Amino acid sequence: MWLPEVSPATLILEPAPTGFEAASSFNPSAFGPALVERADADGRELVIVDGSDELHIRLQDDQATRRPAVLLPLDSMFELRLDVALRFARRLSGQRINFLPTALRLTSFQKRRLIQLLHAFDVHDAGGGPRDIAAEVLCSDHAQLPSVEWKDSHARRKANRLIHDSIALVERGYLKLLRGL
Repeated sequence: MWLPEVSPATLILEPAPTGFEAASSFNPSAFGPALVERADADGRELVIVDGSDELHIRLQDDQATRRPAVLLPLDSMFELRLDVALRFARRLSGQRINFLPTALRLTSFQKRRLIQLLHAFDVHDAGGGPRDIAAEVLCSDHAQLPSVEWKDSHARRKANRLIHDSIALVERGYLKLLRGL
């Protein structure tokens, strides 16, 4: 589960203040199957799946489902949070739209790149070097080249970039993905 302060795709629902009546209550099962549901002292968290989109919801208490109100912190991710909240409100009123704005959806290329980076990190973390990454991750025959030719190989440069980028991703670089950057 992602903390709402880290991911603008996490919608924070609270009960509407007294005097405000919600247009309709929020029934999570009407949005799609819950992939994850967890409750703790801070409230309840849900991950609802609809097609390729996931909606992460943080419910402060059970009244939030009967009289939902969206909490929108005025932070650097306000516009993305607002977009997610508007999509939620449209879905709540019966419209069929994607949960997430384009900035928060990964393309198939981005998904492949992230898988490649994580694979490279695993190889590097297990003690592998650029040659191992070129062989295992890039499936390059250049990993078998003699040292002189390997030094000038594009596979070596790419393997070193993968090592550098994978370390950056694992060491908090993934937060940029959550923020749609």
